Amino acid sequence: MKRMSSELLVAGGGVAGCCAAIAAARNGVRTVLVEQQGYLGGTGYAGMLQHICGLYLNGDAIPSETLNGGLAGEIAGLLNKKAPEKAVRKIGQVYVLPYSANALQDVLTSLVEAEAELTLLRNSRVTGVEAVSGSIRSVTVDVPDGTQNIAAGMVIDCTGDGNVAAMAGAEFELSPLDERQLAGFSVRVSGLEAHDDTLAIKVPYYCAQAVKRNILPLFMKFTTFSFGESPDECFIKMSMEGEDSPDRDERALADAQALIAYLAQVLPSFRQAIIADMSQKVMDREGRRILGDYLLTEDDVLAARKFPDAIARNAWPIELWDRARGTLYKYVPRGEYYEIPFRCITVKGMANLLTAGRCISVSHAALGSTRVMGTCMALGEQAGLAGACFVRNGKYPDNRKKPLR
Repeated sequence: MKRMSSELLVAGGGVAGCCAAIAAARNGVRTVLVEQQGYLGGTGYAGMLQHICGLYLNGDAIPSETLNGGLAGEIAGLLNKKAPEKAVRKIGQVYVLPYSANALQDVLTSLVEAEAELTLLRNSRVTGVEAVSGSIRSVTVDVPDGTQNIAAGMVIDCTGDGNVAAMAGAEFELSPLDERQLAGFSVRVSGLEAHDDTLAIKVPYYCAQAVKRNILPLFMKFTTFSFGESPDECFIKMSMEGEDSPDRDERALADAQALIAYLAQVLPSFRQAIIADMSQKVMDREGRRILGDYLLTEDDVLAARKFPDAIARNAWPIELWDRARGTLYKYVPRGEYYEIPFRCITVKGMANLLTAGRCISVSHAALGSTRVMGTCMALGEQAGLAGACFVRNGKYPDNRKKPLR
């Protein structure tokens, strides 16, 4: 087994992990970023999403800046430079930033590679954690050419499922499978023929009818539709039940093929339609929530609560993909936002471990708001800054005495 050392290790190269690693490296801390895939961006890249959610305040006017500054604003600005035509837009009651997965990948890669203090380990994953008396001593990482044992003074878990924290023995909450949010994936369809805007209503309607007649499984009742950039293109967001399994991605493809075949029978616009692309894997919306020193709740979100140790702002509604009722929304008051305290990214009983992204200390309902990409960027950056402070000073910054960035 090879051995190396780093001042700070970040597990997970999604938007939260990239921002954590970049922030730490920019503060002069030797940082290792471990990503199990060959790409950066996590769900933001592999999920074939169309919009970044959680970047903006929701009000009457189109926002001119991001709700959180720092890297969230920097990334949004770089994406805008790459595609000025993809401007902030309003969908329903919220503002989102349209983007392409490849553009996000390019931006994150360029930012990571620009940092001399940052080492990226692609196609690698954490497989073991040595923790003694509430402190992580080292992390075992499977890399393409073998195994490495990495000693790190600080660790940030951005794996989404809190894998590193769980290995270290941290406490967590995990909703029962029948209460957990539906997993999801997206399908890009090409070859649509003559249609009008009513197709966005017809597709969900016919999906619901097929479920009612037992032609399609129950979870396809919650299928959503949106138009693509070209007239013959659309995106269909589908859901999936059950825990992760080796054949889940294959089942997702089979479900997508069955859906397109059914739509071709009932809607003339789909007669020549084909699946042009789909998410690289099925994406979980919920996993472990690592317990910190504060548990953010649904009441905190809906009351737009503020905290003395706030590190991030968020105005995204609670968006729950319920297994029985489909997508449910509960909104933050218009023109308002709530704050996420630093205590939500600390890990109870662990001295040198933080979390960022989907696995922070929140309730099942609050997770429906905090898990979106824009918020995860801000959380990742703040975790990286706090981790860098811990490495340099042996303690976290006193957020209560500093203004929110």
